[in-house]
Amino acid sequence: MNVRKIAPEQISLMHFTHQDVLGDEEQKILRAHKLVKAVMLSNLEHQDVGLILKLDTGEVIETFSNLVDFADNYVEVKGGSFIPVWAIVDVEA
Repeated sequence: MNVRKIAPEQISLMHFTHQDVLGDEEQKILRAHKLVKAVMLSNLEHQDVGLILKLDTGEVIETFSNLVDFADNYVEVKGGSFIPVWAIVDVEA
């Protein structure tokens, strides 16, 4: 998989896919658990987390940032950008 790295500041310029990138319910549950863990690591240890994301063009990107919050269907990263959970392919904490 070809993955382009971007700075967290560029997230607000991205257009994410509108369909969930994960088809399996078990994978979606695992993603949610990884996001909760990543938010805790970011808030307690100020550790950056890698997020692999899929854009509406099909391109896959990766960014490293502190995760501020994870609620409902969105993740907030440092700087105030929001990422839809359904566009997150993987979380590297």
